Amino acid sequence: MAARSPSGAISTAREALIGASTAWRGLRTWSTSPALMAWGLLPGAITTVLFGASAFVVATQVADWSRAIAELVVSEDGWAQSAVQVIAGLAVVAATVLVAVYAFTAFTLTIGQPFFERIGRAVDAQQGFTGAEPDEPWARALLRSVSEGVRLALLTLPFAMGLFLIGLVPVVGGPAAFIAGATIGGWFLALELTAYPLARRGHVSLAARRAVLRQHRARSGGFGAAVFVLFLIPLGAALFMPAAVAGATLLVHGATSTPAGAGAGATRAPEERRPVEGR
Repeated sequence: MAARSPSGAISTAREALIGASTAWRGLRTWSTSPALMAWGLLPGAITTVLFGASAFVVATQVADWSRAIAELVVSEDGWAQSAVQVIAGLAVVAATVLVAVYAFTAFTLTIGQPFFERIGRAVDAQQGFTGAEPDEPWARALLRSVSEGVRLALLTLPFAMGLFLIGLVPVVGGPAAFIAGATIGGWFLALELTAYPLARRGHVSLAARRAVLRQHRARSGGFGAAVFVLFLIPLGAALFMPAAVAGATLLVHGATSTPAGAGAGATRAPEERRPVEGR
């Protein structure tokens, strides 16, 4: 297989940086719709309380789990067993964080759907998008959203196991697991956060959303990775969620207004109401 040209690598890096900056641009929505964004903090606060107990259990058990792994690998006490315990602890944290961040996001978006949809509509209006709501009954949309969220959550489990194994590699395992976690977790977050703005453009099913984001993989990945890292900050997932939703809407607006491989000036007229895909 031919190696990627330097210009192609530079273009990919530029797209990833554009995606990451889109996450930051979502914060600007606080200056235009502060009350609306403030309401978006409520779902994250509720999820934080509900998930707090699970996070506490994991935090208090990591030392025991890593010690058990170290004892399986190194039978005798000493520096080797201590080193393995530290490495195992980092591996457990890396695997747990991937699943936890996605689960937190999916649950928060579900219970806060009315708030986040209003944020998405406000950002779309600011960008001049006048599309209609998805032509899908509310109950069916909720059932589809939950089922797709569960499917994606289950998909994170094998990736989490892979991160755990990567994290066990001495020295380089921890940084490699973090980078891989941000990359993989970022893709899952991008799929979840862009669900509503893409649905407003007729891309409702998970397969349809994935197809759109794949056309702008580097930009979507850069956005998702940036959000993933911000969500790792204590209380960051709850506090940054409204801005992440706004940023995801901006990401979709750019992705659907500019065809893959086209320049920034290529735009498309606002879309009209149309049947949803993947039904």
